[in-house]
Amino acid sequence: MYRVFVGRFDENSKENWIYLGNYTDYGDFQLYITSFYFTVTTIVTVGYGDITPKNTGERIICMLLMITGVISFSIGTGILSSIIANYDSALAKLEEKMSTL
Repeated sequence: MYRVFVGRFDENSKENWIYLGNYTDYGDFQLYITSFYFTVTTIVTVGYGDITPKNTGERIICMLLMITGVISFSIGTGILSSIIANYDSALAKLEEKMSTL
């Protein structure tokens, strides 16, 4: 909501993202979703790309997919590192037993 507030802070100025992005005919909800979309896109570092969503529904779906992708990637990376760590500890235990024998 911060971006919407800043964009509408000075109604007479046309030096903000609402005018520069041609979002002047959007309502408050659409402006909020648009600003939240760009925030999510920046945070998950997927980039803005050449093909971007054009309406509120597309932006909501894109945000859900980006967040799902980041969560899935994080879980996958965590599981893979856990498997590698467990394999290394099992191998270390085996080597310890072998040296004891």
